[in-house]
Amino acid sequence: MEQNTENTTFDCGYMKGTLPSCAPLSVPFVPFQGMNQQKYDSAKALSRGTLFPGLDLPWKNVVPGAADTSTPIGELSALGFVINELGLYLDTHRSDTEALKLYLDYVELYKKGAAKYIELYGPLFQTDVTKNGYTWLDNPWPWDVTERRAR
Repeated sequence: MEQNTENTTFDCGYMKGTLPSCAPLSVPFVPFQGMNQQKYDSAKALSRGTLFPGLDLPWKNVVPGAADTSTPIGELSALGFVINELGLYLDTHRSDTEALKLYLDYVELYKKGAAKYIELYGPLFQTDVTKNGYTWLDNPWPWDVTERRAR
């Protein structure tokens, strides 16, 4: 007897943990991430969506394009991405001292880069200008500051 699968509904019940015998199954695969993994440089990590080549797996056979890190804001974006990636890695690899050192180095680079960016182009975030109250809408606007860019 053939079953009409187009109109079939499965009554598995809520939170019962059982599947009908004809239910499709899948086998998920999560790559294991060991200690002291190889790492991309910050620009490639941003463009690939991961700091770790071992986790760089295609999504539906699509490979991400290159990120533009040739601008100051692009460089800060890449550094921020790597800091977040390393932070997540360190959540599960506490004893990886090499990764911790790299994390702290990137944090220092980001702080210096952000300070230089703010000096030349203005605030990155509202919190960069709230020391004296609500001032982020005050003039000059970033596109009005030409003398700072000339440095």
